Amino acid sequence: GRADLGARGPREAADRLGPRVRPGARRGHFAVWMLAVPCFVEAAVLAGRPEHAPAVVEDFALWAACGADPQAPAQLLRCRALLSPTDAADELYLRALDRHEETSGDFERARTELLYGKWLRRRRRLREARARLGEALMGFERCGAQLWAQQAAAELRAGGAAPADSGGGELSRLTPQQLRIARRVAEGATNREVALSLSVSTRTVDYHLRNVFAILGVRSRVELVRLVEQAEKTTAHL
Repeated sequence: GRADLGARGPREAADRLGPRVRPGARRGHFAVWMLAVPCFVEAAVLAGRPEHAPAVVEDFALWAACGADPQAPAQLLRCRALLSPTDAADELYLRALDRHEETSGDFERARTELLYGKWLRRRRRLREARARLGEALMGFERCGAQLWAQQAAAELRAGGAAPADSGGGELSRLTPQQLRIARRVAEGATNREVALSLSVSTRTVDYHLRNVFAILGVRSRVELVRLVEQAEKTTAHL
């Protein structure tokens, strides 16, 4: 299912996965069905044919409630976000990401970040979209999921993401909290030290720092230090 959706168009993926997840003689073995449902829902919605998805999602909800699969609750929330006709999707995506934090599945989290990023971009919430899409790109790259990484990169370009070598003016794209964290990290502080200085949790700092990396197009603390120093020198000469 993951390969189908990553390599094929949504319509073709929905056609291939539909018989495996809907009731009937061609429905796949339970293990196949469990893996295929989130892929089918995503493909069906992106193809503009969500009519069969709600019933399948309710079946999947029963499986998620069993607690046997740590990924299932987050996948369920992602499916519900995809099917939500209103801005309730915003909260559902955030709840899905919170559940992903409780598990170690980089790939599934990246898929949720990608879909949330697309949703945000369509609503012109471009700064938030770039952060989510950057998270998705890094997650897919960590997993070696190159086709999915290409999708995330394409969405970033469509959202106007700046190239990685852009200058110090990029700091203006950060929120005030992100900028405070970036500057403290550039001064050599650890995430724990930043958290203590700002009276927030280390997890909050981790989250904001990942978004800083995505927005600025940097891949390491060394690159971040260089960019912040360049920005400070530019400001000093103005």
